[in-house]
Amino acid sequence: MKLTAIGLVAMMTIVVQLSPTMACDVKDLFPCLLPITNLPEPPTAACCQTLRDQGPCLCVFINNSWLWIGPTLTSPNGHKLFAACQVPFPSCGN
Repeated sequence: MKLTAIGLVAMMTIVVQLSPTMACDVKDLFPCLLPITNLPEPPTAACCQTLRDQGPCLCVFINNSWLWIGPTLTSPNGHKLFAACQVPFPSCGN
C-alpha cells in the first residue's frame, strides 16, 4: 500500500509538471529567437506561424517572469516582432 501511494504521488507530480510544458513549450518559440534578439532581422514564416499557433501559451510565457522569454516578448523588439508578423500582441489581463 505504501509503495502504491508513493507511486501515485510521483505520477501526479510528473503529470502536473509535464502538462503545461507539453501544451506550452517555450522551445517552440525557437524560430523567433534570432528575429526578436537581432531586429531588423525579418521574422521567418515559421516564426510568425509559431506566434499564431502559440495563442494562449504566449500569456503563460509573459506572465511567468521566471521564464526568460516573458521580458523578451514584452520588450520593444518583441512588440516589433508581433507587428512584423501581423499578429496582435496578446492581451494577458495583467
